[in-house]
Amino acid sequence: MTITVRRESFRLAESFVISRGARTAAEVVTLHLSGAGVTGRGECVPYRRYGETVDGVAALLEALRFDPRHDDPADVLPPGAARNALDCA
Repeated sequence: MTITVRRESFRLAESFVISRGARTAAEVVTLHLSGAGVTGRGECVPYRRYGETVDGVAALLEALRFDPRHDDPADVLPPGAARNALDCA
């Protein structure tokens, strides 16, 4: 299984403003899994409100040892952005 993790930033057309602040870009972590002729892709947006950072989520995914034939994402990672990316991939 090959695991590739990328940090990406997507500029928003307009500022996204809510009571907790404003954003001008979406900071996204993407995960690519490939092996046995199959490729999966997932992504997530870490939320500071839940103690997540782009670097922290990327580190969790980069250290990942996952075999989709035997492992369930719920057993490999705790709930949060990293597990969302894995589950989607």
